[in-house]
Amino acid sequence: MTEPVTAPTWLQQDLRGELPEAVRGDGIRIWDSEGREYIDACSGAISVMSIGHGVTEVADAVAEQARVLAYVHSTQFRHPLGEELAEQIVRHAPGSLNHACFYSGGSEAVEAAVKLARHYHLLEGRDSKHRVLSRRRSYHGATLFALGVGGVPSRQAPYLPYLTTTPKQVECYPYRCPFGADHPCCDLACADDLERVIDEVGADFVSCYIAEPIVAAAGPGLTPPPGYYERIAAICRAHEILFISDEIVTGWGRTGKPFGIEHWDAQPDLIVSAKGLSGGYVPLSTVIFSDEIAGVFADASTPFVHNLTYEAHPLAAAAALAVIGIIDRDGLVENAARQGELLFSRLRLLAETEPLLGDIRGKGLLAAFELVADRDTRQPLDPALSVTRRVQRLARERGLMIYPGAGGDGTAGDQLLISPPLIVTREDVDLIVDLLALALADLHAELGL
Repeated sequence: MTEPVTAPTWLQQDLRGELPEAVRGDGIRIWDSEGREYIDACSGAISVMSIGHGVTEVADAVAEQARVLAYVHSTQFRHPLGEELAEQIVRHAPGSLNHACFYSGGSEAVEAAVKLARHYHLLEGRDSKHRVLSRRRSYHGATLFALGVGGVPSRQAPYLPYLTTTPKQVECYPYRCPFGADHPCCDLACADDLERVIDEVGADFVSCYIAEPIVAAAGPGLTPPPGYYERIAAICRAHEILFISDEIVTGWGRTGKPFGIEHWDAQPDLIVSAKGLSGGYVPLSTVIFSDEIAGVFADASTPFVHNLTYEAHPLAAAAALAVIGIIDRDGLVENAARQGELLFSRLRLLAETEPLLGDIRGKGLLAAFELVADRDTRQPLDPALSVTRRVQRLARERGLMIYPGAGGDGTAGDQLLISPPLIVTREDVDLIVDLLALALADLHAELGL
């Protein structure tokens, strides 16, 4: 019989009692209750702490808004900060994405975007269009529908009876091409595979397609080649399928551009964004959508109804406006591009002497690495070694927080992410890579490699 848990266990990830207790943050650093200092080289959850910890300007903006107007519901009132935030967001968004609505988290935004796409098709008389397509090695949220949209079997397995899933497009994984090592690189076959999935489901039934421009946790740093999203967007247009760019991680400068999709000459119909938008100070997400979509709703005199209690929350809007203002004022998108070049340079230099480093990928300050047993054959390490978890722990013991990703399952190497706040300096980047090198040396010692 299992012993009952008697201590509070609100932190579900800490069942083994391994995690330190954070008590303070400042800039890119966090301190725990025992006084130990950590470099937050993953911005919390890959890209949340976009402008760093302890920014008084954001805290003051939230506190002032709480004093003035803490909450109204979006069906009863508009409020000035919501209007201003929408204007700021669409000013940064690419192309004709000139409309925005707000929610609390990424999963909510993904589901709102899917509902918006479905409602758009209904208004256009395409009643059969309702299916959502995506790729393998993709993650688009933890709520049941969003979880089903993604492609992480290990996260989906306990909930399969509840999930609505569809056939998946193959992942774009240049280091391990899904079409085999002998396949010519790169004829964009992985992009063209979307046609196969559309044919399988039936174009008349497909409402939208969703993808992260650069994959985060589900396939750390997977970065398609030039032409990939141009091909994807063309396929979607040909079949009257809306293209949703999932920028929950890649938005707001993370990759060295305002939005990750801007590394390609491809225009999505919708963008979903969260995490770094409000810098972790108050939960907030947004769906940004095109003039075409907005025009269809306007012509039909029909609102889009999603109506979550905390959508467009005034405190979240205050935080986001302050965060966006700091990103613009301090040139943090440009800093992400500049420091990202140094980060990738240092990681590649480390790979010259670290035999486990098989692949380094990503853009800007979204950097990922894949650890392998043999760099020539790209053979993964034995999953029983739990290398991803070990590296994360060893890095933490060195005072470095990095983020674990999918992999380490015998079919792909162990994969982790480095994604520090956009405020990092050259000295910070050097220290991050130096600490990673020490953690990898500790791994060799621990496993006798």
